[in-house]
Amino acid sequence: MLIKKYTVKTISEAMNKIREEFGEDAYILDTRKVKKGGFFGIGGEKYLEVTVLSESEQRPKKANEYQKNEKKNDNIGTYSLKDIISNNRKELTQKDKSFDLKGYSKEENRNSQPDENIELLKLIEENRKLSSKMDKGAEEFYSQKKEAIYNSANSTGLINNLEINKADEFKLSELKRSVDKLNKKLERSNIYLQEFKEELYKNSYSKTFIDSIISEIEDITFNEKWRKEERIKKIFEQKITNCIKQANFKDLKGKVVFTGPTGVGKTTTLAKIATKLIKEQSKIAFVTIDTYRIAATDQLKIYADILDVPLSICYTPQELKITIESLLNYDTILIDTAGRSHKNNLQMGELKVFIDSIRPDYKIMLVSANSNPQEMINIYDSFSIIQPNCLIFTKIDEVTSYGQLFSFLEYSNLPLIGITDGQRVPEDLKFPDKEWFVSKAMREVFE
Repeated sequence: MLIKKYTVKTISEAMNKIREEFGEDAYILDTRKVKKGGFFGIGGEKYLEVTVLSESEQRPKKANEYQKNEKKNDNIGTYSLKDIISNNRKELTQKDKSFDLKGYSKEENRNSQPDENIELLKLIEENRKLSSKMDKGAEEFYSQKKEAIYNSANSTGLINNLEINKADEFKLSELKRSVDKLNKKLERSNIYLQEFKEELYKNSYSKTFIDSIISEIEDITFNEKWRKEERIKKIFEQKITNCIKQANFKDLKGKVVFTGPTGVGKTTTLAKIATKLIKEQSKIAFVTIDTYRIAATDQLKIYADILDVPLSICYTPQELKITIESLLNYDTILIDTAGRSHKNNLQMGELKVFIDSIRPDYKIMLVSANSNPQEMINIYDSFSIIQPNCLIFTKIDEVTSYGQLFSFLEYSNLPLIGITDGQRVPEDLKFPDKEWFVSKAMREVFE
């Protein structure tokens, strides 16, 4: 059993090296980002350090070629199992032991080197650093070790009349439980599963989304043709489909509030929605409480004049309430709000007071599609104080991937009204169906 580290630019480069040296008999234990070069830690190029475990006791011939040059080539390091154990022995002695390892017979020590194997078990149990693949023989492996411990303990008088000490039995059951947990992660260290995960990260899917899809497909055996595997594609497609809930803009009746952070395009989107509704013969009125932004009311007044709809400006929650009551004879009242920083609790509290004073039928949250997944989640968590009940993605024309959209849809569970992909009113307001979104996701990941 050998452990080797590769320093590479991409995970694909690492997998090519792994296949060339070890074939398919190798598993990725760990990946981390590192820097090389630069001046006193400044600058330098970014690399991936990939740690690989080979089940073979003896390295393939190709691997020997690397071994000859490992001192010259600073991007590859080879370590024996014995070295790994030695480096971690000090750390292990400071932790609680899962079970007593002193009971192994001398004969087994000579024939199978149990100390090293047992120390490896301890590393897996204690550190969880090895997310190694436990193959179909994991149960047999555990049974062999359990039998060896039992026989050794019995031969030294620790067990009488074939009865295992309760404490030892508990420790063994704990080990079994740990092995079972690792067994459930069989595919997680598979190099092709790692490739699939990297593809999802590249397309801006959140960690939560990735962990969720991995848990659904962990019983699938990955191979080099995973992009063609219909079962994987089907599960992924179904998950994307389940993320998307849709609302019909034609149903926008009553009091409709547009909310979202600064610069997301609320006023322009409001005008696009109004134009579409007017074409559907709806009677429309405008109201704005955006009195902070310079020329904000002027922009909305221009749209109101073009569309020939009334515009009211409100400065207080009470004034807003009275104004809305006077406009109840209109089919739809579109209410513009000032952009609010999701990091400013005072501003969010003020927005809530305004909205609560009129109890809107629709509270549309606008989110910029070019935001990263975590930023989207942070924005939603802040705006959840007003309980938005539907969603519009803006600036869809500025995105390079769609993973963040599906991650956000799954997290927020908000129905999607539509998307905007430009500044033109109303042409750049779209209402794509589920199939459009699903096709985008499938092409990005599997083509």
